[in-house]
Amino acid sequence: MKKLVVLTVVAMITAACQPPAPAADTKALEDKIAALEKKVTALEKRPAGKAARPPQPEQKTAYEIPVGASPVMGKKDAKVNVTIFTDYQCPFCSRVDPMLHDIVKDPELKDKVNVVFKHFPLSFHKDAKPASKAALAAKEQGDEFFWKMSEKLYANQKALKAENFKKWAGEIGLNVAKFEADLKNNDKKYEEQIAADMKLGQTKAKVRGTPSIFVGGWQLKQRSVDGVKQMIKDKKLAS
Repeated sequence: MKKLVVLTVVAMITAACQPPAPAADTKALEDKIAALEKKVTALEKRPAGKAARPPQPEQKTAYEIPVGASPVMGKKDAKVNVTIFTDYQCPFCSRVDPMLHDIVKDPELKDKVNVVFKHFPLSFHKDAKPASKAALAAKEQGDEFFWKMSEKLYANQKALKAENFKKWAGEIGLNVAKFEADLKNNDKKYEEQIAADMKLGQTKAKVRGTPSIFVGGWQLKQRSVDGVKQMIKDKKLAS
């Protein structure tokens, strides 16, 4: 491999009609080749990359994903749950969030579906779990505040810090003192809620990344209002 790369470069350098190179030029070319050989050797010593993750098997039946104590947007008793496992620091999650709000406003869907929120902060997103806890603390004062805080968190993914949680709590109309107290005093409870959501996703719905969205227990690949409608139609979920 090394010889092939070096010979290729030499050919590229020398393949031209030109007069014989003086000694100085020849020495410079030899130095370049020696440097290139070192680089190729270093590349050959690098460990092989991780094997690609095998594709997820095709879903055969709907997953049973209980609502539990999770926040619900829309009709609580809607026939179809649209469940999302999400991470506040994930850029793809922030892009899909407006679609979830559109679902419960859509004239065709609003009486049929609701949106159920499940926390799934990924380990390499260090600010995602504190953001989830801030949203849960907001929920203590009403579900509507959970969704308002969620919008703030998604809109400010590069600023998910404690001082901003406090600021946003005031902006959305929370009792800030209560919010801060809940955030401090309920940390263990929130840890358990988040861990339970993650375990549910991994064991019951084979969640491997975010966002993962399920319509009536079926994973949604076409992340759009029309995609939800098509899934409901294809799986006969509203009949």
